[in-house]
Amino acid sequence: MTNVGRIVLILVLFLSGCHYYEEYRVLKSKADVQEEHAELLKAYRLCLEKYQDDPPKAKEMCGPYTQSLREIEVKQQHLR
Repeated sequence: MTNVGRIVLILVLFLSGCHYYEEYRVLKSKADVQEEHAELLKAYRLCLEKYQDDPPKAKEMCGPYTQSLREIEVKQQHLR
């Protein structure tokens, strides 16, 4: 095999690997967003449980979780 043939073979193998790396990054991003969503949802539920006897306080203290969960849902829709 000539040097040109080797270079072409290396380029073909390298470029085909780039597609798989991009797919991996997309899947990793989706998994990261899902994990973040699960952690926020757990924290939100704990917050609601903690303030279940005082709804106004629950709304005040747990409100940031609601906003973060909405933002995560937007990210998830964007990644689909």
